[in-house]
Amino acid sequence: MGTARYEKWVWIELIGFDNTEPDFGVAAYLDTLGAVPNAISLLLFTPDFVHAHSGMEVECVLPIEMCSYAARPYGKLHDRQQWTNFQLRGLVKELQKQGVEVYCSFFNLFLFQDNGHERASEWCSAHPELYEMRKTGEAFPVINPLKRFKDGTYYEDAFVRDLIAVMRDYDFDGYHGADGYTSPRLSLAEADYSDDMVEQFVRLGGVELPGDLQAECDGNPLEMEKRGDWIWTRKRVEWIRFYAERWGQLWQKIMPALRKEGKKAVLNSVWTRDPFEALYRYGVDYRLLAASGVDGIVIESVAASLSAGAGETEYREPGSEFMSMILTIKAYLPDAKLICLNAIQDTNEQWDGINHVPTVVERDIYSFSNLYLQEGEGIRRCTSGFVACLGDGISRDSWDKILKRWDLGYDGEPERMIGASYVWSDEVLARSLEEYPATRNWTSQKFVTELLELGAPIHAVVNVNDLTKASGTICASHLHLMSDEELGKILVYRNGPSVLIGKLTERLSRAFANANNPVDCGLDRSFCAVRDGNGEIVRFIVSGDSGHGEDLTGLNDIKSWLEPLDFSSVSETFLHECAQALIELSGAPRALSNERYIRPVALEMSPGKWRILIRNLHINYKSAHLDLGRPIANIRVLTEFPGIPVFPKGSAFSLYVPGRGMVIVEATFS
Repeated sequence: MGTARYEKWVWIELIGFDNTEPDFGVAAYLDTLGAVPNAISLLLFTPDFVHAHSGMEVECVLPIEMCSYAARPYGKLHDRQQWTNFQLRGLVKELQKQGVEVYCSFFNLFLFQDNGHERASEWCSAHPELYEMRKTGEAFPVINPLKRFKDGTYYEDAFVRDLIAVMRDYDFDGYHGADGYTSPRLSLAEADYSDDMVEQFVRLGGVELPGDLQAECDGNPLEMEKRGDWIWTRKRVEWIRFYAERWGQLWQKIMPALRKEGKKAVLNSVWTRDPFEALYRYGVDYRLLAASGVDGIVIESVAASLSAGAGETEYREPGSEFMSMILTIKAYLPDAKLICLNAIQDTNEQWDGINHVPTVVERDIYSFSNLYLQEGEGIRRCTSGFVACLGDGISRDSWDKILKRWDLGYDGEPERMIGASYVWSDEVLARSLEEYPATRNWTSQKFVTELLELGAPIHAVVNVNDLTKASGTICASHLHLMSDEELGKILVYRNGPSVLIGKLTERLSRAFANANNPVDCGLDRSFCAVRDGNGEIVRFIVSGDSGHGEDLTGLNDIKSWLEPLDFSSVSETFLHECAQALIELSGAPRALSNERYIRPVALEMSPGKWRILIRNLHINYKSAHLDLGRPIANIRVLTEFPGIPVFPKGSAFSLYVPGRGMVIVEATFS
């Protein structure tokens, strides 16, 4: 194997270092890590870090909540230490001496526990007018960076001013925009319906409130809820787009100010959400954030913690969902650098992936580093590296395992993927936002997730506008939402087979007929047209669902991101047939046993050599018996497990895969 090229980041609290050492524990930390990361993001927890900053003329003690995540009293190596502003500046310098870029980060949180007593950061607690406001009139005590102070001035202007002062005084290399500064914490169905945000909506969105709704009703829960219900019911899309513009404006103020100082910035994605859910649920358009000029997006791909049930979360196994999330974000932002948040451990949040679910952590690393964007004449990875979350108190042995897995995940440059590329359309995203509330029809990510769960080999995306240069099997959904131009590009595709899914409309029927592919299954019925490389329909699958239903706009969308959106039903049989068609057409490896659990990914590294990543959905060990469709000369195991040689028989081989884990082998063909 060659040298893997990717970025290594660590997100860490001050408790991970030692202010009693001359170098603040930097040399010891990097020695334990076993590598020099590209960047370290210091998690300082609260907005008070920037707003309560008083300069560097005098040495002063930092509040305890900045010295560890929410002031937790101890870590694995030592107790929380009392840091000063001078010591923090010294830590930044020591890290930079070692070639590490240093970023500052903090949430929009400010409540914490101190010896069992609830406390609050002083600056934030003095500004309740900035808190998120539920439509019931109840304040949610976190900072909403889009709001205004009591005097009518915008918080975001004060934030940019104070952030720049901190960046200068500590000489940080960049700012890491964390949760709360890239999206709200509550969904748009629930917040923020304060007079402030509604006035901005009316003024900037060109919306007029009906006469029976009050423009000013803070402190009147009944009137606030009445107004909020009207906005979400009658002006939902306008409300969503207003918020998207405002979040974009925030970052379009932050980035020029940082650039003027020669600083960088990365920002977190929205609560593990894909482009549709980030927009629909939280009012964040990733493209508007990226347009600000950020240097990268930290993808919240914390699957391991959810798989382990962190916080007693009952979350459906997220492996396939997060793979499709990464694919769709990259398709929407092809030029953005995506760095995956690797769920290693979080002592404050009380979960430990590397010790409690190591096979899941390993699975995430290999899965998320091997998703691809097809463009031009080849493919490139969707992601550019990992952020270890969080990085304090990890042993040398654990770091060794993490880095070896990162190296293997990013090892080599595949020439092509043996599978299908999902066709992304910006038009479908925009039209899905309009269609979804009443129909609850599936989104692009929902289709990819469910097809992946059923074994469809979709591990790459391609923009519909790049189809003329693409090759191999493609899969497209939502044909009925595509523009005529996009639909035309799909129907003339001849560089490989295609699996085309949509709801039949008169427009679609005419388009297929004009392409010499007449179809008929009844209007509004879901269908899947399976076409060979010559564009001929070789199979036509019709869903058993009627396609007609009641208006579902009134369904409750007040949900945490941990709860799934409501979706209309799609026949399991229909989906299974679509997945099987993709397996057969693409020439992907076929599971001969344990088909319910074994999910292979095949990459052609060079002619005659495949790298195969084998995922196990089950919690127990399962045997993977795979047929590659051509005689195999040799199988080489690249992961630590299994620790015995694997011998092929003809075109097939078998081995065991750990529960909820992944193994990687390389097959050389005869």
